[in-house]
This record gives sequence, C-alpha cells and structure tokens, in this order.
Amino acid sequence: MSSDRPPGDVETLGGALEWKAQTAPDRRFFRYDEWETHAELNRAVNTVANGLSSRGVDVGDTVCLFMYNSAEYVHLYFALAKLGAIVAPIDTRFTGETLAAALSKSEAETIFVDERTREAYEEVRADLPNVTSEYFVGRRRDRPYRSFESLLDADGDRAPAADPGQADTVSVTFVQRRATEQPKGVRLPQYSYVNTGWEVATDLFGFGPDDRIFTTLPLYSIFTFQLGVVGALFGDAEFVCSDPFDPDTYWRHVGDCEATVILYLGRLLSVLYNRSTGPEPAAETVGMAIGHGFGFGTDETLIREFESRFDITVLEGYGVTQTSTIATYNTPDDRRIGSSGKPVSYADVEVVDEDDWPVDAGESGEIVIRPKRPNTMLQGYLNEPEQTVEVCRNQWIHSGDIGYKDEDGFVYFIANEDNSIYRGRIAGRVSSLEIQGVIDAHPSVRESVVVGVENRSGTEEIKAVVIPEDDAEAALSPIDVYRHSKRSLPYLKVPRYIEIRTEIPRSPTGKIRRKRLREGGVGSAWDREAGYEFSQ
Repeated sequence: MSSDRPPGDVETLGGALEWKAQTAPDRRFFRYDEWETHAELNRAVNTVANGLSSRGVDVGDTVCLFMYNSAEYVHLYFALAKLGAIVAPIDTRFTGETLAAALSKSEAETIFVDERTREAYEEVRADLPNVTSEYFVGRRRDRPYRSFESLLDADGDRAPAADPGQADTVSVTFVQRRATEQPKGVRLPQYSYVNTGWEVATDLFGFGPDDRIFTTLPLYSIFTFQLGVVGALFGDAEFVCSDPFDPDTYWRHVGDCEATVILYLGRLLSVLYNRSTGPEPAAETVGMAIGHGFGFGTDETLIREFESRFDITVLEGYGVTQTSTIATYNTPDDRRIGSSGKPVSYADVEVVDEDDWPVDAGESGEIVIRPKRPNTMLQGYLNEPEQTVEVCRNQWIHSGDIGYKDEDGFVYFIANEDNSIYRGRIAGRVSSLEIQGVIDAHPSVRESVVVGVENRSGTEEIKAVVIPEDDAEAALSPIDVYRHSKRSLPYLKVPRYIEIRTEIPRSPTGKIRRKRLREGGVGSAWDREAGYEFSQ
C-alpha cells in the first residue's frame, strides 16, 4: 500500500485510534454485540479513560484485565493506552498459584473481572495486598466491586491530557512456557502495536475496506489485539470478536457476520476440519485464515486438505509475545505450505546452534529474532533483569523454539525446547512430538510420550514411554514399537529406550509430567543397544 511504515505522527495505540476517528469517523469498525464506528469507539474510549483518570489511574500505573471477550475489554485496552497507563491482559486459563503470581508480579492496584473470572480471582484475592480497586464488568455487581458503569459519567468528547510516547510501555503480558515455571511479564512499547498492525494490514495481507476479520480468540492474546484489532484499524477493515471457540457454532458466527478473514491459533483449524465432512456454506465469504500453530511437519497435508474442502487460503506464520506476536509469515503472494513463511520487514530471523552461530540451510537449531526498527519488540521482562539478559543474549531474542530455514529463507517450526530432544551439535534438536505421532499410529498403542534422557556426552538419548491399548497390553513389546518406529523415522529419531507402562504421570489438571519422566532417566526401559539383534 502507501508506505513501509505507519504515518509519522501515529506512534501510539491511542494515537492510531484518534487518527482513524478524525480521518474516517463514520466508518464501521468494531463489533462484539453491537457495531461501533471509529468515532463512536473513540468517544467510548475517551469516556472510560477520563473516568479512570478521575478515580486515580495515572501515567505508568498498571491495570489488570482478567476478563473474557467483550466490548468493555476493547474500550479499556485503548483507554489505558491513551492514559499512558499499562494494561496487563491476564490469561483467563490462569488459576490458583499461577494466577496469584501473575497478579502479584504485575504490582497492579486496579483489576477488572467479569462473571466468568470472578470465582478464580476471589480464590486468590487474599494473597494480593497490592490490589486496592476492584471493578466488575457485567450486569450484576456485589460489594466490594465497583461497577464498570461508574466510569461512564465522564467526558467522552475530549481525549485525556496524558501524552505517552512511542517508547513508553503500554502492556505487560504474562507468559508461561512450562507448567512448572512462574509466569514472566513481557513488556511491550506503544509503537509495537502500531508497527505490527501496520505491517499485517499493508505489507503482509493487504486488509481493505471490504474485509471483515472474525475471531473467537481471546483478547488477552496480543496476537488477537495487535494483528486483529489494530490490523483492522490500519486496513480500514472491520473487526468482529465473539465468545470462546465452540466448534458447534463457529461456522454459524462466521456466516452471520459474513467474514472474509478468520484468525486462528493452535489446532482450531484441525478441529473444524475433523468435524466437517464437506464444504461449509457459511465459509463461502472467507478468503484467508491467518494464524500459527497448525502444527508440525504433517501440516502440509492438513493445510492442503483444509484449503481444498473449504476453499480458504491458510497463511501460517511464526512469532512469540516477545516479538510482538509475529516474526515470519506466509503471504498470499509468497508462501510455502508447511513453512512459517519469511521474516517480516522489520525483523532479522536466524536459526542458530547452542553457541548462537547460524547453522546452514536445512539444519535445525533455535529460532532467534531481533528488530530492525526501534520500539517494535520486547523491552524486557517486568522486574526480572537477569531473565531479560538471558533471553536477549548476543543481541538476539531467544525464542526457545526449534526450527530450520530452507535455501529460500522460509522458516520451518519444529518444536519448542520442552517438546524437543538435543541430539548433539551436528544433529541439533529433533521434535519429540513428531516421534510421538509415529508411535501413536501403531494400532496397539493408546498413547505415548517421548522425552530426552541425558547421556555421558551431554547430549540426549530418546526415550519413549508407551501405553498400550487395553486389549493389547500383554502383546505389545518394546521391540514392536522399535520396529514400527524404524519403518517411519530416520535412525537418528528412533527411540533407543522404550518403556511399556500402564499409565503416564500427570498433574492434577491432567498435564503430562514430562520433567518427572526426564529426571527418571533410563529406569527399567528396554535398551535397543543392550542385546537386541537389529537383523530381526
């Protein structure tokens, strides 16, 4: 479109909304329950911002949003940005100690909850002496909560007096790579929202006035807000968000709003494909599905089948919160199915070994990213300088994810460190999930978990823990699993150790305790190098 960079005078999230309210005031823009134009949204945001200001929320103050999708969520997000305050969007899946840790680390004095998050919040409230102002968003309110509506008697015709700059922190998003670790707060600057929104609207996907972007993804995800909300804002497109994903109603919502673009993360597209046996009439208006996390090496087939059935172009990308949600992307004009695309215009992306030296094309290593434009990515972890230095060593943001580049510069995601095994400097890391997928395809296997166990050289050997189907428990042997794996995997990825169990250790919430399996080492597992005759 017009420029590689946003207009020079638009440097903040609130400034972007003000600009659209002035240049296209009557253009319809946002809908949760009801449509709002740019001007209507801007006025609602000013009202909330001035209401918050009159109640003591000031520049630099952090406010937690522990809520599900709603119009109020968007109003609050922009309002806090205009105030120069910091929004902390809290993952609604957080509960107990994890939720308490995130809320405490935020140092926020103000929090907004709704009917669906109130119970989880109240279970940890006593552990949060920093929180002094509690607001409830919804129709019913009980003490001690203040009503969101109490903010709506302020002036909506004027913007708040605050004047934040592009380098000021606008959000702190708490991320948790492993269930066993404490969440860390990723600080992002105002300009990162402007930059990502502009990039996706112009350079990547060409959003325009005829586009309507629909998603059920949560607004606490910066992918949803930066790519969806701000991307639509800069593209003069419309943005529609709904309640959490329900495969039984998803296509009806898509059809009702006549979406042209849908946003996805994780396995959402796989679920939709597996629940449908033919073309979906409600998908007829949709041209693109934009997201990342469809999966791994097998996704080339999945994507082709999804595109064939629904006639929708799937555009996979890669990014982490620290890179302002995107680092690489396929585009309609330049894509390679199965890859995560090429680096965006403002990012350098490399694949490196354990010493941070770039590896050759086709070799796996850690994906690292750095910005080519200031104020577009991670400012640091909130109050965790040592973690910031570790993640940003050698002037690269270390993603912890494993992948490789092909000779044309397309990046391929393999796995994150928690789902990969280090096989040595030459071999690099391999995906434990890929190996699990092969083992699980054995007709006598109900479930498997693949982990790395450290050997004397400091690398890892592959161990598979296998749960047989109930009727195959006595018949399935480690040698059966080995032979099956050898037929479908290169030798480097075939498990050395195989253990047949009746169950897999899990946490109270059902998550597999991979750490326990790794720390348990070889144990009593069968060893293919201890007496098995490979000619069999």
